[in-house]
Amino acid sequence: SQPSSQPSSQPSTQPSSSPSKGCETAYAQAPPNNNGTCFLDIDEDEDGIFDFNQWGWTIGPLAEEEYEFAIYAAAAQCDTDKGDLVGTLYVSYMDAEVNVTYIISEYAQVSMTETHLYVGTDILPTNKGGKSTVSPGKYPYKEEYEDGQTRVEYIIEDYVGDFIYVVAHATVCEDLE
Repeated sequence: SQPSSQPSSQPSTQPSSSPSKGCETAYAQAPPNNNGTCFLDIDEDEDGIFDFNQWGWTIGPLAEEEYEFAIYAAAAQCDTDKGDLVGTLYVSYMDAEVNVTYIISEYAQVSMTETHLYVGTDILPTNKGGKSTVSPGKYPYKEEYEDGQTRVEYIIEDYVGDFIYVVAHATVCEDLE
């Protein structure tokens, strides 16, 4: 048979189990005036050239206290007007323990299929070569979930540091009901 030049109505790259399930990347966000920095605005080597071309936020430095941050999905260029508010990130840093809880709102009609978390004293995590990275797969805390989750908690005990930076990423997918 001859190959068809007609476009397929079902791209072969979509999973066959749920072809209409859309997924987006999501990050916790703090406004710039509240300890938030967009990845696109980071120039660590101060050469006048921004170091990253991926959107997302690092939050900090944060002293020991309890905090609450918005989680946005699909906020390209760190523009929350382009994205969707899908949940809240709760951070508690007390007595050498850091507790980070992702909660996805019911109204968002999405759930998390994976989470990636960085907590540390540097603005960003580093890769094996010691260079700062915004790649979620390089964050030290990560989980995948076969069944979408709307609440995920990480507890980091015996944390040493006067302050923390947090980068909280999730992949959120539409609930199919």
